[in-house]
Amino acid sequence: MDLNTLIIAGAALMVIGILIFQFRGSAVTKAFKVARTTHDVKPLVEAIDAKANIDVPTTYNSYIKALWDAYDRETATELIHALLERNDTAPISQFWLRTVLEVEPELARKQLGESFIKAHFKEAIAAACGGCGGSCKSCKSCK
Repeated sequence: MDLNTLIIAGAALMVIGILIFQFRGSAVTKAFKVARTTHDVKPLVEAIDAKANIDVPTTYNSYIKALWDAYDRETATELIHALLERNDTAPISQFWLRTVLEVEPELARKQLGESFIKAHFKEAIAAACGGCGGSCKSCKSCK
């Protein structure tokens, strides 16, 4: 083999490796990337709902936090809505509802609506959760 053949073969292997690495993520991870790009959480919610044996509030929390920290508050609020529909008694669910109400009150009322907020807000749970920063006593992460 000459040097040119080795260089071409090496480049081809590198491209194949990059492609495999890029498409290796889970369905939920891929759906999250789509949600970040399109601001549509439906595929992400469907991917999370399809996963068996997961802690739903914890899974939602990780994606909500990533969106919130990236200042994609509208998409994060849509995901908060989906989480609350699935489990509104989890401390982290109430933490996020309280957070969006305090930090982005207009957005919360516009996207969630007053009747949804009233139906899902659990004041005692929300007051007890500090977002798993170690200050609450009611969630698994802080015990």
